[in-house]
Amino acid sequence: MEYSLKYQERNQGAHKFIMWLTIASSCMIFAGFTSAFLVRKGAGGAWTGFDISSVFSISTFIILFSSATMVVAHIANKKGNLGFASFALFLTFACGLLFCYFQYTGWVYLTNQGFYPAGNPNPSPQFLFVIVIIHAIHVLSGMLFLFIASIKSFLLLKSDKQLVVNPNSNVLQVRTDLLSMYWHFMGILWLYLFGFLYFFL
Repeated sequence: MEYSLKYQERNQGAHKFIMWLTIASSCMIFAGFTSAFLVRKGAGGAWTGFDISSVFSISTFIILFSSATMVVAHIANKKGNLGFASFALFLTFACGLLFCYFQYTGWVYLTNQGFYPAGNPNPSPQFLFVIVIIHAIHVLSGMLFLFIASIKSFLLLKSDKQLVVNPNSNVLQVRTDLLSMYWHFMGILWLYLFGFLYFFL
C-alpha cells in the first residue's frame, strides 16, 4: 500500500506539471489573440466598438461564483466529506452550463444589433467572436472533466467508500486539485478578457 501511494503521489505530480503546461499554453494563445486585436485596431479602418458590460456581466458573475463552489468542493474532497463535495461539484458544473448559456444569449443579442462577424466591414466582431468562442471551448473542456468528477464522487458516495485513498495521504481518488487549478484559471482568464474587451473594444 505504501508503494502504491508513493507511485500515485509521483503520478499526481506529473499530472500537475502537465496542467501547468496547459495553462501556460492557453495564456500564450490568448495573449496572441489580444495582441492581434490591438494591432488590428491600431491599423484603423471601419472599427466600431461596443459596450460588452451590459451583455456579458451576468456570465462574469456566474463564473466567479463557480470558482467559490469549486473551492468548497475541493476542501470538502480533501476532508473526505463525500456528500458536500459531490453537491459542490454538481453546483459548479451547473454554473458552467449557465455561463455558456449567457455567453450564447449575449452573442445572439449582439448579432441582432448588427454586431455579427461574417461579412461585416467592422473587424471588431470577428475578434470578439473568436476570443469568446475559444474561451467557451476551454470552459466546455473543463466541464467535461468536472462532470466526470461529479459522477465519480457521487458513485463513491453511493458505494460508501472514502474519497481519500489514505487519511494520511494527499492522494485523492477524485482529482479536485487539478480541476480547481483549471477552473480557477478559466475564471481569471475570463476576467482578463472581459476587462480587456471592455476597455479596448
